[in-house]
Amino acid sequence: MVRLAGLDRHGDLVLADGTNLRLAGLAPRQDETERERFSAALQQWLGRDFQLAALGGADRWGRAPARLLLTGAAEEVPGHDLAALLLAAGAALHLPEPGLAGCNALWRAAESGALAKAVADRAVSATPATNLALAGLPVVDGHDPAAMKAQAGRIAVVEGRIAAVGERAQRTYLNFTRRRGAGGSVVLSRSLWRELQRGGWTASALTGKRVRVRGVIEGRDGLLIAIETRAALEMVD
Repeated sequence: MVRLAGLDRHGDLVLADGTNLRLAGLAPRQDETERERFSAALQQWLGRDFQLAALGGADRWGRAPARLLLTGAAEEVPGHDLAALLLAAGAALHLPEPGLAGCNALWRAAESGALAKAVADRAVSATPATNLALAGLPVVDGHDPAAMKAQAGRIAVVEGRIAAVGERAQRTYLNFTRRRGAGGSVVLSRSLWRELQRGGWTASALTGKRVRVRGVIEGRDGLLIAIETRAALEMVD
């Protein structure tokens, strides 16, 4: 059992014993507006006791990834998960983290009507669950290299029609254009590509389809968006 004391100057959670945490499955706040929204939504939970579920060792900034579960509040918050509450309130954005238990379940919890109603009933500024995927994120055309490069290093939603699929030994590339450098590419790990194939997704079936991807735009040229979980990839048509 731990008590949430507040936020430090970097916007990370601090427990009463001085431990720094980050809530697993939540994207980092990228600007002052996001930081203020996160801090405001968190105020009502300060001084509350939580059950701590540690998910790994501290990172280079001394923050331990964790989930904080409310206790003794079954009547007020279905799910009891602080991160899911913040997602449902529109105070944070979801970023799946492969290998950390429960992170992908956060998205399903945040989308539940009961949780969204519980958040609204507590007078938190709630974002409709159906809009959470795009709330606050820039939407980038995967066929526009300049637009992708402008968002390099940031979390974004990239949309576009797949022109070609490149299968390699360790990675698979969903390319928005056939010419290198003329557009962006979605990078899938070998394990994720196998998971998609088991679900019937093949290179031929994906070619020509429009997809929507959520993640960090990266790569030497700012034209790659790497994902590790199925939750970050959506078939539009």
